[in-house]
Amino acid sequence: MSNISNKRSHEIPRGTFRRYLNPRYLKSPVITGAFLLTAAGIITKFIGFFYRIFLSRVFDEESLGIFGLISPVMMLVHAVCAAGIQNAITRFVAASKKDKASEAYSYLFTGIVISLFLSGSMAYVIFHQAPFIAIRIIGERRCIPLLRISALSFPLATIHSCITGFFYGRKKAAIPAWSMIIEQSCRVLTVYILFRLSVETGLNVSLSYICVGLLAGEFSSALFSCFMLAIKPDHTGFSMRKSLSIRKGISILSLALPISLNRVCISFISTIETIQLPKMLVTSGLTTSEALSVYGVFSGMASPLIMFPSAFTGSAASLLLPSVSEAQAQGNTKRIQKTIYLTIGLCFLLGVGCFLFFFTFADFLGKALFDSNIAASQIRALSFVCPFLYMSGTLSSILHGLGKTGITFVFNLSSILFRLGFVFLAVPLIGFSGYIYGTLISQILYDFLIILALRRYLLYDKN
Repeated sequence: MSNISNKRSHEIPRGTFRRYLNPRYLKSPVITGAFLLTAAGIITKFIGFFYRIFLSRVFDEESLGIFGLISPVMMLVHAVCAAGIQNAITRFVAASKKDKASEAYSYLFTGIVISLFLSGSMAYVIFHQAPFIAIRIIGERRCIPLLRISALSFPLATIHSCITGFFYGRKKAAIPAWSMIIEQSCRVLTVYILFRLSVETGLNVSLSYICVGLLAGEFSSALFSCFMLAIKPDHTGFSMRKSLSIRKGISILSLALPISLNRVCISFISTIETIQLPKMLVTSGLTTSEALSVYGVFSGMASPLIMFPSAFTGSAASLLLPSVSEAQAQGNTKRIQKTIYLTIGLCFLLGVGCFLFFFTFADFLGKALFDSNIAASQIRALSFVCPFLYMSGTLSSILHGLGKTGITFVFNLSSILFRLGFVFLAVPLIGFSGYIYGTLISQILYDFLIILALRRYLLYDKN
């Protein structure tokens, strides 16, 4: 390790990090775009933060646990229908010639057609097979209406994702930023209106309201994205029908497949994890209701709070992909190196700061925000994951920008399988702490593997 450190000290000139922060670099579309998305992310995270507090006061911990059981299904659908295609659209649009708008729009509309076909098929299957999925697979009958309402949002979500990917590729971050705010605002407002109507009319407050809010949010963001796409002046006289291309469809699928396979495998394993975690908690000595409550606190309170700072890293990750793709196409290895070092340094510093904050104020946050001692203990335990958690999204986005989607898939799969092993082996023995240990170790493993894959750029020295 000392030899490597000495080698790096010779290869990286003094003042390198100072040059990364020069005014011209900070004025780049990546930095300004990241600022816009970060601002939007902070706003949406704040809205979502108080939304979570509101839900914790309206629904009990067990109900939040039931809602959390359908989250992996949503992740699985997004992985199949949109995740990989959105990244592919971003990459191809970023690499397309700036004087040929038709090429970029061709990738967009071809990707939308593919995504709509996939999402429509998934929505039909899940809507009609909701009883089978809820009872036989998830093991909770109360998930049936939640699955059916959520299925209606799938086509809307894919349209929004594809158009967002297009604007990321064009480095126009303002539109995705506003769509994030609109989606979150409409979601929260819809649930609050339904809640108030139920209270005033004396009806029971239904858990399905959360899914109705999800549907309203996806509809509003898709509508806004389509409107902004329609008013753009650089596609005047452009025919959507003529833009559809089988060749571009094959290109999109060839790049999207590894990313989608990555997300599908992760979502599938996450589904197993979500279903088995309450069962393993029961094996450790908890009742079924207690196990659902513990999982409800984790998925509805502690985890969203820990993920709150990802507003800073998530927005940067969205724009790192097209920036790195463009730098790679230009053969600008030095720019890629600067991006990697800046990403690692800032994300790790953010993670350390969040670790100290959450560890110190866990009791106050758990009781003041959620009125839950369980939430306080989970927040303190999860704080150790922060320094590694916030790096993973940005580093994986850099790998995607370099076209190394297959490697990212292997790393992600290894990490989540490692965590799943803790669910089956550690949780029955030591309870929920076993899941926390698995989360921490698997996150460290994932970051280490990505940094290892980027070592050529980290050690790059242009003589």
